[in-house]
Amino acid sequence: MPPADFTALSATHGAPDEPLCPLGTIVNTHGIRGEVRLLPYNPDSDTLQPGQTVVLRWADRTQPARLRSVRAHKLFRLLVVEGVDSATAAEALIGAELCIAMAALPAARPGEVYHHSLIGLSVYTLDGRDLGIVDSVMATGSNDVCVVRGESGEHLIPLIEDIVREIDVAGGRLVIDPLPGLLD
Repeated sequence: MPPADFTALSATHGAPDEPLCPLGTIVNTHGIRGEVRLLPYNPDSDTLQPGQTVVLRWADRTQPARLRSVRAHKLFRLLVVEGVDSATAAEALIGAELCIAMAALPAARPGEVYHHSLIGLSVYTLDGRDLGIVDSVMATGSNDVCVVRGESGEHLIPLIEDIVREIDVAGGRLVIDPLPGLLD
């Protein structure tokens, strides 16, 4: 439950029908002044900025919020959320997924796609073998990896040029040319 002094914004962010892009999960507090520690899904992203309106999402509700500050710290982003001024108030945010409205995302550059755009794509080999559906995308540091689940089990597909031949988000397809041993 958000703290009693939590700032509720009158913005439309987080309306039930508005698509949201999750950027990370609040995993802990930091210090005694209300900072929270966000584990970002994409550590290389600089999407979060001070003054930005975000949506905090729990399993049963969403809450719009405004970021007062954002700074990098090791693998995390340290955030100050307006209205959260103590460690006790910050504890109430642990477990929330931090999201922004899809409409607030900058357009992907040519040759790039957002991780969330890959979720749900059907994955096929060049010869037409159905491997399943992209369940999630992991940022590993060297390259991103799609977790594909299907009848033949789980496959980890690196998103590298040597393997990925086609990404058709509109058509719902990801086509790969697996290196020997990748699907074993």
